[in-house]
This record gives sequence, structure tokens and C-alpha cells, in this order.
Amino acid sequence: MEFRPSDFKPGVAGSNGSWEDETTMKLRVNRQDFGSALTAVSGVVVSRTPKPVLLCVMIDVQPEQVVLSCTDLEVGMRHTASQVDVEKTGVALVSAETLSRIIRESSDEVLDLELSGSVLHIRGEGSHFQIVASAAEDFPPVPAFEGKPDFQIPGNVLQRMVEWTSHACAKESTRYAINGILLECKDAVLSLVATDGRRLSRGTHPVDGSPKADSRAIIPVKALTVFARLDGHGEELISVKVTKNQLFLQTARATVSSNLVEGNFPDYNSVIPQDCDKVAEIGTAEFLSGLRRAALLTNEESRGVRLAFEKNKLTLSSRAPEQGEAMIVVPVRYTSAALNIGFNPAFIIDALKASRTERVTFNLKDPQKPGLLQSDENYVYVVMPVNL
Repeated sequence: MEFRPSDFKPGVAGSNGSWEDETTMKLRVNRQDFGSALTAVSGVVVSRTPKPVLLCVMIDVQPEQVVLSCTDLEVGMRHTASQVDVEKTGVALVSAETLSRIIRESSDEVLDLELSGSVLHIRGEGSHFQIVASAAEDFPPVPAFEGKPDFQIPGNVLQRMVEWTSHACAKESTRYAINGILLECKDAVLSLVATDGRRLSRGTHPVDGSPKADSRAIIPVKALTVFARLDGHGEELISVKVTKNQLFLQTARATVSSNLVEGNFPDYNSVIPQDCDKVAEIGTAEFLSGLRRAALLTNEESRGVRLAFEKNKLTLSSRAPEQGEAMIVVPVRYTSAALNIGFNPAFIIDALKASRTERVTFNLKDPQKPGLLQSDENYVYVVMPVNL
């Protein structure tokens, strides 16, 4: 929608019903557009921190747009809101959670924002909120994307690759390298790889542009999951740039920046089995349902589920001491020799949830060798067996 300066309603902050003299920022925003940008950057904000400034969002009002920024000192995001009518440029630093709640609960199509002294006023039809603002100079800088990208890739493709890999990262490990996702671009093919030592997930896809030779970096998983949650990726080309210390992902409206993780990522190619001689083709929904039901009767001591493969038949069984047993039969396409093998069901469930295909193939060798799950030519998932 279009705004006109005359559309602004008179303020009520001053005693005479007009805008106060010490106004340092003044604009009108489309609530939905502004709220979308605010929701995106708020995904970076940490829930607990000894630095209150990291709980804030920076509102940078420029002549034609507003740039919202948040950071946790490791990952940062800048997101623009362009459906604005700016009367006075300026910056404001306020609580991201408080502002988000106000924007989310408001029903107005447009809202007036004004920074007067150290108070941000938010006005709608019949509503007036006042938020205490902090000193903008205390907010850590959030870097912008500069220069040309190393390569570009469709946003929906990168989003899918993040879904394939993010669940396989180590959650708490002293080997910091496997707490992140390896980004590797070689011969115009991008790979994202994650492992926690018991499973490994790899997604690949060709990229556009002229990527630097042997581009390789370990990215905090938060940076990529924050990017994946952005709305409206579609086929929009995402610009990717890796510097010595940082990663940048840029969309038409947002820039995600992140420090890199130090350390050496494992040689993942040596983990991917090449000698599997048993192949099962399984319906994704049936396999997922069977594993979830079998997992109901597992516990900390008996976390594994037995997979018994026979000709065109898969039997899933589990047992929990003093609780009971479960047995579920799932139809499969399988003509190799019979095989009994155990897996942690949660690991396979994660892969199936990320696959988004009707069927998957499970490549196996013997009960002591890892299984290789594939649902897409660009997706490889390796999972180690467990002793039952």
C-alpha cells in the first residue's frame, strides 16, 4: 500500500497532542511487512545472556526502508522492511521480545513508530505503547554483505540441504568441528555435511557462478537453521560468500552472517560405505510409522530396534525390560539374503522426516557395517548399527 506524509495521525506524547520536540525517529510501517522482518531477525536472539543488549533489535530507519538487526555475537541477521513511509530517519534499540509481542497482537494494518528521547512510541487505532529504548551505540555491529558472492544457489535447494543435514550435528561435543555443518564447494558442486560420530548426512547440489577452488568452512548450525526458517525462498538465487572468518548468506531482503567454527572436520568420504550388497526399497510413510511404533518400547538401556529383512518383508521389533515388546511388519522390496541388524530408531526417523520422498532405499552389508539410506540422488545418510 502507498503512504502519504499527511496520513500520519497527530501524536499524543506531548501535552498539546503533537509530536514532542525531541523526536529523533518517525515513520509509519505496514504491520505485516514489518512484523515478518522482525520475526525473522528475532530468531537470532538468545533466550539467556549476561549481556542485555543482545536481547534487543536494532531499528535503523533509512529514507526508503527500515533495516532490522539482531545478533548473538556469533550469528547475526539484517532484514529490510520496505513498506514504510519515513518522516525522520534515525535508529532505535529496543527489546526484541517486547516489540514482537506488540506487533503480533496488534490488529492494525499500519502502525506509527516514533522515538522520543529514550522511549519508542508505537501507535495504532486506539492503542499506544511505550517501550524504553537502550543506547544504540552499545549494540554490536552486524556486518553487511559486501562484494561479489562466491556462488549462488536457489533458496529452496539450500533450505532442503539444511533440512537434510542439521539434525545430524553433534549437540554437545568437545570436538567443536562436528557441532557445525561443513560447507564445501568444489568443481561447482556445493556439499553440506554433518555428523555426530554415529551418523552422517550429506547433501549436494550444483551451484551457479565461479566458486573459489576448494572453498571449505564449518558453519554453526544455528546460522543455517535461521536461514532455512526465512519465508519465501522459492527459486530465488541466494548469494553465498565465505571469507577467512565469516559466512554470508544474502536474499533479496535479508543477510545472515556467521562466524566460522574452528577445527578439522572428519574425512567424511571414508565413512560412506561403497560395498553394500543388500538393497531394500521401502515406503517412507510406512517405514516412519513402523519405526515410531517400535520405538515406543525402547528405553535408555535398550534403545535399539531390530530390523529383520526377509524376501519382500521387514519386521521391526523392540524390547524394554519390565515394559514389554513390540513387533511391526512393513512391506518392502527386498530380494537379497536375510539380514538382522539393529539401529537407534531416532536416527533413522530423523532422516525419513527430512527425505520428503515417497520411497527410500536402504543399502546394507552385514550387522556390523553401517547402513546407507538414500531418498534423493543428492542426499546420502549413513547410520551406524547398534548391538542388540
